[in-house]
Amino acid sequence: MSDKKTGILLLSHGSRLDDGEEVIKAYKEMYAEEFPDMPVEYGFMEIRKPGIPETINKLTSENDLDKIVVVPVFVAHGLHTKRDIPELLGIESDFDEEAVSDHHHHHHDHGHDHGHGHGHHHHHHHDHDDETFEFDGEIVLTDPLGIDTRLYEIIKDRVSDSL
Repeated sequence: MSDKKTGILLLSHGSRLDDGEEVIKAYKEMYAEEFPDMPVEYGFMEIRKPGIPETINKLTSENDLDKIVVVPVFVAHGLHTKRDIPELLGIESDFDEEAVSDHHHHHHDHGHDHGHGHGHHHHHHHDHDDETFEFDGEIVLTDPLGIDTRLYEIIKDRVSDSL
């Protein structure tokens, strides 16, 4: 009988700067150190490699997984966690496109240039090869970090360090 297990994908947004990769890689290493038997990798939604399919392929090629837990290391839900990431993962989402259409969702360039010169962009082609993945197991997408007193403590630390 094969030893099926759960893999973890820590998901960062992706940036042209190295800072985000240093952070998500550090979290991956912390996790791997505390849970050495749990396969864990990090990947990026856009801009940077490895992308979601590449990371899932790495997890599944090295381990016999029946489940992958994807944790978006984002502060809050947004179009990425509600729409783009479920789409990239090929999982159902209860996202209602109509509900945001009044808010001009196609102009959600968060003040940084995605190199397109216009607002609408499809992330699944972003600087990534169109690599695909085959996985018959379960994929669970968790909530982002959200509102948590542990994050509030970090905010207080940042403020007091600056006083």
